[in-house]
Amino acid sequence: MDKTQLAELAERFLLGIATEKEIGLLHEWYDTADKEEIELVFTPKPETTEAVGKRLSDGLQLVIQEERQETRHRRIVLTRRWIAAASVIFVVVFAGKYLWNSPRSAKPVPGVAKLAKPRNDLPPGGNKATLSLGDGSVIDLADAKNGTIRREAGSRIDKKDGQLIYDASKGQEASPGADVSRETPTSATNTIQTPRGGEYEVILADGTKVWLNSASSLSYPTAFRGNDRQVQLKGEAYFEIAEDKNKPFKVFVGDVQVEVLGTHFDIMAYEDENAIKTTLLAGAVRVTEKGTGSRVLAVNQEASIDRSSGSMSVKEVDADESVAWKDGFFQFEGVPIETVMRQLTRWYDVDVEYEGKTDEHFEGKIARSENVSAVFKMLELTGAVHFSIEGKKIIVRP
Repeated sequence: MDKTQLAELAERFLLGIATEKEIGLLHEWYDTADKEEIELVFTPKPETTEAVGKRLSDGLQLVIQEERQETRHRRIVLTRRWIAAASVIFVVVFAGKYLWNSPRSAKPVPGVAKLAKPRNDLPPGGNKATLSLGDGSVIDLADAKNGTIRREAGSRIDKKDGQLIYDASKGQEASPGADVSRETPTSATNTIQTPRGGEYEVILADGTKVWLNSASSLSYPTAFRGNDRQVQLKGEAYFEIAEDKNKPFKVFVGDVQVEVLGTHFDIMAYEDENAIKTTLLAGAVRVTEKGTGSRVLAVNQEASIDRSSGSMSVKEVDADESVAWKDGFFQFEGVPIETVMRQLTRWYDVDVEYEGKTDEHFEGKIARSENVSAVFKMLELTGAVHFSIEGKKIIVRP
């Protein structure tokens, strides 16, 4: 196929009207093409870039927006055909910009050619966590079967496909499979911890939903008593707080406190990041840092507390970027390679070594369900970085 035929085929693919045979042909070419060939074939003529870009971008954004409304709280699994399409989209529409992207498809096409797997590769993370109970015992949730796993301090604890559920209304009921001998009469503190390469969802006793990112932990009571609801966080989590005007919800991260009544927000507080960030998606929160003061956030605002100085700043942000991980994506908006790699090391459970330095900044979106090689292939299209995998170590070179 010549350049014109390939460009037409790419546009039919993006518009959703390509046949399975045409999609297969596009994949076959992509799997053998290098960066220079992709850019040579899909660099658009100056007079057509704006028109083609607007048509394709508008169509893709419509699909993404519709899916986001329908799957806001559901993990989205992408097929590899969209990973191949990612390069085509941004070379056709935004040739020359350092972008990598992977839009979502709700209707995978069977029989489509897949990207060739490299010799060395690493799989993505998944639903992995351990649960530490009030009596000191620890449950590996990856090994635990679905169903009731414990009754403790007035709550029944159930596991269901990557979700841990506390039900205070059924805490005193006898149920098949429950460990009745280990019931405790008073409130207890539980801690759920995800390793690198793990994530988990928890529904607390008050109905609050918490999505825990990799390398994170959350400590909380099995039943909320008293005048407020308190939890402690390390790492990153997204919260959807069950409204209770009589009991404010408080999240503690060291000396930082986030207080709410009912709202949706994300807290990123990894120790290897320079700042603790709270991003608000709905409602309102008050962020307080001991010795610095407090600020009330509005929707789409982010409070950033510098770890070294303790100073707090607030700015307008795209909140969707902060919670992309919860919906199954990496998403970056003009960040250095070090920021990208910190996220990848947590999710793929790897270490990173830099040989040289690049000043390029990266932006784009790709599924967390892909092997690490798919992410690297997208990044390498910029020409700014190159990667190699040595066991559980990633080597980054300019």
